Amino acid sequence: MEFELVSPDAYRSCQEIANRILEQTSIATHKGITKLRANDALTYLNNRYSPQIVFYYAKPEDDYDDWHVADNQVDYLANANAQFDMRNINIHATELITVDEIFARKVSGFTFLKYQPPILNLNISTSNFERIVFTALHEYTHMYQSERDPDYARAAAFINTSKSLTMSYPEEYQPLETEANIVASLLIVPDASLNADIRLRNFNEIRDKYSISAQALHNRLINYFYFNCGLDYTMALQATLGFRNHNVEVIKEVRRHLRQS
Repeated sequence: MEFELVSPDAYRSCQEIANRILEQTSIATHKGITKLRANDALTYLNNRYSPQIVFYYAKPEDDYDDWHVADNQVDYLANANAQFDMRNINIHATELITVDEIFARKVSGFTFLKYQPPILNLNISTSNFERIVFTALHEYTHMYQSERDPDYARAAAFINTSKSLTMSYPEEYQPLETEANIVASLLIVPDASLNADIRLRNFNEIRDKYSISAQALHNRLINYFYFNCGLDYTMALQATLGFRNHNVEVIKEVRRHLRQS
C-alpha cells in the first residue's frame, strides 16, 4: 500500500467510497464491517462486475516469439487460480499471457472498461500476493467509480489504455489513481477495524491479522493517525514508529488519545 499525502477533503472522499463498498460487502456476506477482510471485498466486487480476467507474467528475455502461453504451461494458470481459491477469493482467470519483463516491472494491472464485461488484467509475476490483492482492489475501485460517473469512466478508460501501452497520461488524471490506491488500502484495513486493533494489538499482531507487509501497515497507520486521529504529520509519523518499534510509552499515549477523541 503506497503512502500518498492528500488533502483532508480528498481523503474523506476516499473514505466515503470505501465505506459504501464495505457496507455493501457487509450486506452481501452477512458479516459485520469489523469482520470483513480484503478477500470479502474482492469477492463482492468481482461478483458485482464479473469481469473477464486475464493473468499476465514476465516472459524470459530470450523468448519473445509468442506472447501466449504454450499448451504445456496450462498448469501455470490453474496454479495461479488456486492461489486465489486458497485465500477464499472468487477470482479466476480464463487466460494467461506473457509480456516482456520491462512491461511487467512497470504495470501491476489495468482494465479495459470499454468492454462489457470489463477485461481485468492482473500481473502475477510477483510472489508478493499482497501486491496482487492491492492491484485488484485498485482496479475494482475504477470499475465501481466508473459505474457511478460517466466522466470518471472516460478518464479511467484513458488511464488504463495508457497503462496497457506503458504511456504516460495527463497529470490531471493522477488524482484518480491516488484515489484508487487509497480506497484499496481502506478496503484491506478498514477504519472501523483498525481503531479497535490499535487499542488491543501490537504492530506485528495487526500486520499478521491482515496479512500485509510491515511497510504497508506503516503507511496505513500514518494515514490513520493523520486523518482519523487529528495528529499532524510529524506526530502521526512518531506514533507509527512507536507502534512499529514497540515503544510502550508512545503506544500508551496513542491509546490515551484515542480514548479521549
